[in-house]
Amino acid sequence: MTTLALLAAPVLAGDAVSEFELGVKTYRDFCAHCHGPEMVNPGTNSYDLRKWPTDNRDGFVTAVLHGRGDMPAWGDILLPDEVSALWRYVATRGGKEPFPDSSD
Repeated sequence: MTTLALLAAPVLAGDAVSEFELGVKTYRDFCAHCHGPEMVNPGTNSYDLRKWPTDNRDGFVTAVLHGRGDMPAWGDILLPDEVSALWRYVATRGGKEPFPDSSD
């Protein structure tokens, strides 16, 4: 029972976890079921996040917080650090590209 509680515990800002690792977890927990594992679209009509312009952080944050098309709004669920970490994950194409300096 204790193990289950530890696995389900949220990642807190003070924990020793990088922003990228938080982005991986947030993506996996909230985005992967529609946008695919590691942003590889599973054949649905969802947007291919690998194509999101890395110079459009504000648009990304707005879409995440308020929803877009069929995508739900996550503004009441995700914490600001999770949204920021999610942006880092998407802007680096899942860690495959360097983080764009001008978009942070």
